Amino acid sequence: MKKRQQSTVNSQQSSLKTFAFSLLPLVIILLFPAKTFAQSEIELDVAIPEKWQIDSIYLTNNITYDEWWHKFNDPTLDSLMTVALNNNYSLQAVENTLEKSYLALQKSKGAFYPTVGIDAQYNLTESSLNYYEETSSDANRTNGYLNAGLSANWEIDVFGKNRNYVRSNKSSYLATEANYHDAIMNLCSQVATVYFNLRSYQQQLIVANQNIESEKNILDITIARYESGLGTQLDVSQAKSVYYNTLATIPRLDAYITQCINQLAVLLGTYPSTLKDSFNDVSELPSIRHIVNVGIPMEVIRRRPDVRQAEYMIESQAALIGVAKADYYPKFSINGSFGFLSHDIDKFFDSESRMFSFTPTITWNLFSGLQTRKNVKIAEIELMENIDNYNNVVLSAIQEVETEMSNYANALKTIEMGQQVVEQGNKTLELSIDLYKRGLGTFTNVLDAQRTVLSDQNYLVSAWNSALLALVRLYTALGGGWE
Repeated sequence: MKKRQQSTVNSQQSSLKTFAFSLLPLVIILLFPAKTFAQSEIELDVAIPEKWQIDSIYLTNNITYDEWWHKFNDPTLDSLMTVALNNNYSLQAVENTLEKSYLALQKSKGAFYPTVGIDAQYNLTESSLNYYEETSSDANRTNGYLNAGLSANWEIDVFGKNRNYVRSNKSSYLATEANYHDAIMNLCSQVATVYFNLRSYQQQLIVANQNIESEKNILDITIARYESGLGTQLDVSQAKSVYYNTLATIPRLDAYITQCINQLAVLLGTYPSTLKDSFNDVSELPSIRHIVNVGIPMEVIRRRPDVRQAEYMIESQAALIGVAKADYYPKFSINGSFGFLSHDIDKFFDSESRMFSFTPTITWNLFSGLQTRKNVKIAEIELMENIDNYNNVVLSAIQEVETEMSNYANALKTIEMGQQVVEQGNKTLELSIDLYKRGLGTFTNVLDAQRTVLSDQNYLVSAWNSALLALVRLYTALGGGWE
């Protein structure tokens, strides 16, 4: 019995010595870790201008991070934005993608930790009596044992493969987040654009109805003059032609309004029937003569979600180069287990039933048919693609802001001139009607003045709407106040 105990002690001491010796390479690795192959900071040499080309009293270099649509002071627009941001299904799909990206990031962090499992089994065997008939009996034909324990595996991230993989996933998540903000910005831009188009068509409808009333009065004048012998049948016919042509624009404008309501319904995640009554009251187009805080180009570039997305994609791909390079080097892992094995259940937890294993492992793929080298090269090429895409996004962003600033400034000038044109057109129409009534002017002058007034009024409404849309696009180009 003593010899058995001594043998057990010697065996345990020998196991401890082996265990300690096996840890030596691991200790050396942990004390002197190899370099992490993370891509260094990428220098992006896109020449960003220091200032904008456009100089306008309506544009300043201050920058604000607000919900830009509130600047229009339109409660209906504010309400539409709230509903769209809460109910738009396309935006919800992007939000789900963002959540999925976040979960992928958290999942990748699990590679830093060991995997632990529980294993238990009972094995029962019965030997062949015909095979063992000379040495066995029925008493020892059947053999059973119980085995249970814990097992663990841990791959040590010596060369930074897992760390770079997590960095890549983190940057991918941030890129997805930027894409989410870009989707918000574009949704708000769409809602504002459709809403202002709707209001513009309603204003054109008002203009048409006003002109119909005026043209009906002129038609009545021509009929009266014809019946009194002062006018001609041609005057009456021409007056009717103008009157009915203007009247025919009403159904077309109604169709445009219905189309806008239908578009808004999709953006708001509802059906058109729920919105139709919301636009029965016709309101004027909001004022757009206010100062836009555009900021300096560098601030705008840092603010735009598409630029940030492109930048995060560079960071993500740079980290993947580190992941690919890690395959050049060995992998270190530790496998271990602890448990009990016994034929007798009542002796299962005895010290003599205990068993364990500890296995530090080094795996080094010395040749893989140049696959690792090719993977690194592919990752580097994809990084250059992302850098090129970033440069293009920045250039496009600067161009877009410059264009929309110019469009907005010129739209304001167009409105000012359009207002003067409409004012003079109304005066011309009044004079031509007065002269025609007194027999001092021709009806042709009245007709020309009528057509001009209608055209000028519609032009002014369109110019006003164009300025609004230019302002929406400008806010969008500036980053939309999404932060």
